[in-house]
Amino acid sequence: FSKEFKSICDRFINTGFKDWKHFSEGCGKHEASRAHAAALGKMDGFKQSHQPGRGNIINQLNNDASDKSLIDRHRQHIMMVIDLVLFCAKQEIPLRGHRENPDALNKGNFLELLDLVSKYDPEIKRRLDELPKNGKLLHHSIQNEILEIAALLLVKKIKADLHDEPDTYYAILADECKDLSKRELVAVCIRYLNNGTLKERAVGFVETDNMTADAISVKILEVLEPLQLDPGLCVGFGFDGASVMSGNRGGVHVILKKTFPHALYVHCNSHKLNLVLCTRHAKFLEIQKQMRPEQKTLELERSCEVRWSSWSNAVSKVLTLLGPILETLATFSESSGQTKIEADSLLHQMQTKKFLFLLVTFNQLFEVSDYATKGLQSSTLSVTDCIDLIEGLKDSYTQFRNENDAFDKVMALTDELMNKHEIVSWDISGSRKRKLPARLANTHVDSTLGKSSPVQQNSDLQKLWNDILDKQMMELNTRFKPDTYGFMSAAAACSPWSDTFGDKALIRPACVHFSIPVAEEEHTVFVQQLKRKAKANKITNEKKETLVEVLDACPRDIFPNMNSLLRALLTLPMTTCTVERLFSAVNRIKTGTRATMLTDRLNSLSLLSFERELTDSLEYQDILAVFSTKPRRLLL
Repeated sequence: FSKEFKSICDRFINTGFKDWKHFSEGCGKHEASRAHAAALGKMDGFKQSHQPGRGNIINQLNNDASDKSLIDRHRQHIMMVIDLVLFCAKQEIPLRGHRENPDALNKGNFLELLDLVSKYDPEIKRRLDELPKNGKLLHHSIQNEILEIAALLLVKKIKADLHDEPDTYYAILADECKDLSKRELVAVCIRYLNNGTLKERAVGFVETDNMTADAISVKILEVLEPLQLDPGLCVGFGFDGASVMSGNRGGVHVILKKTFPHALYVHCNSHKLNLVLCTRHAKFLEIQKQMRPEQKTLELERSCEVRWSSWSNAVSKVLTLLGPILETLATFSESSGQTKIEADSLLHQMQTKKFLFLLVTFNQLFEVSDYATKGLQSSTLSVTDCIDLIEGLKDSYTQFRNENDAFDKVMALTDELMNKHEIVSWDISGSRKRKLPARLANTHVDSTLGKSSPVQQNSDLQKLWNDILDKQMMELNTRFKPDTYGFMSAAAACSPWSDTFGDKALIRPACVHFSIPVAEEEHTVFVQQLKRKAKANKITNEKKETLVEVLDACPRDIFPNMNSLLRALLTLPMTTCTVERLFSAVNRIKTGTRATMLTDRLNSLSLLSFERELTDSLEYQDILAVFSTKPRRLLL
């Protein structure tokens, strides 16, 4: 604008107009100014706000707030968003895509599901079209809020279970692992008895960069803090045998004992049992189809230290697929280079009677131990069940060792395999006698360490059989000594089917430890009542009672102290398999394409997936109530 034009405009706005001779010219110039256009716009807005039924801006906002139908539409929209977010979480599928703009071919599961739903529901499509772009509540930050709120409400449900009954005993299960991004995670689960059912629930996990016992202890307490637990009701810790957890001086259980004085450290029994028991793919499948045309092709299984059933499955698969394996190795032994060398070496080892004998032997032992392995991974395992499984496994191995029937059966299966696959060699070990060192020249050496003796006859296999069983039984007796059972004996003394039932001396240490004063009279009447019931069950050929059923026969109002003792013994942790399963969920969720996921989001997704039963019971109204506490662009 020229100076003259600015001067005329200023006269109409600030100083006033006096040059009436040029009034028409001045009005025309003012009408073309920006100030006049802005004033006209504001005037039109003012007129519209005062039209009948509209009112001013404040009244309009109040009217929108009182418009129930509008709020209902907004709530229906956010309910649908919550539903889709939780669906993806429960199914362990990613929510976000690499590109989420409208032109992207794949916008991620969450937005693609939303488009799919709106395709068949015109109301949803209409709402998405009407809502402003910044008010659709589809951003990943909104997803994180919903996941966090849902996980928080899930933990509150666990807290309600723990406080549902007075004096609910509980045990703490914890372990650590690394996720795909190499972040150290400390996970915590809680074991408790609710309405006569043993439950093990995941509480969550946190990230830590310090793996000392003090740091891990702080993280465990941090995860447990929202539950507001009574430290005096904690009866045990379930950890693995790592030194940082099990150390007698500075281990995690020693540090936590200061907070939970009655807690007893229990080394995971499934870990202990695992410590005791411890190709060219296309061509292999092709040979399987040729040799087993009417049977399904099978994959060999890689053994894994933390997946305990993999050892048994690996041996079983090799035994089942022995023919195709030998044929595959023979095929590659005719090639050249490193493949030929490796195939020749494996074929030389496998085409011996010793290998077949060991294969059949360990398959037989694993078939027996599998029942104990799977049983010890149960989240509802009680102390008496644990004793039965371990003692039963010991008895089976002892029977194998003392009787020849089992060895004869293994030998028969071995000879059958030799004839089937035309194997004649006994062992790969040579017959050359080793020269003794000069310092042992005048001594008699009965056996040596570090090199196995060659197998040349059946008596050598019998010795090998005995050595294997002796070692297995020695490991079982070492890791599951009767004195390491601790309060397991007290639990057995409360079971009518135990030989030690009614022995007050066996339950006394548990009563002292948990500060539960069981009077002689209460114990006597309790034992007499259960004996009568057990006798009646024996007459009617009913099954043996579990410790949970014994608790049902011990009313709190009649036997208050015995009831408390039974609940404490039942709550003692037997394994940490629930924590291991939580880590499996973490590994399924955090894949290579989701490696940048932060721990908070991973924690929420893992909890909602792992505790699907609780997730399904969440009320969306509760999630919405928490979500709407913050200011939103939509009225909720």
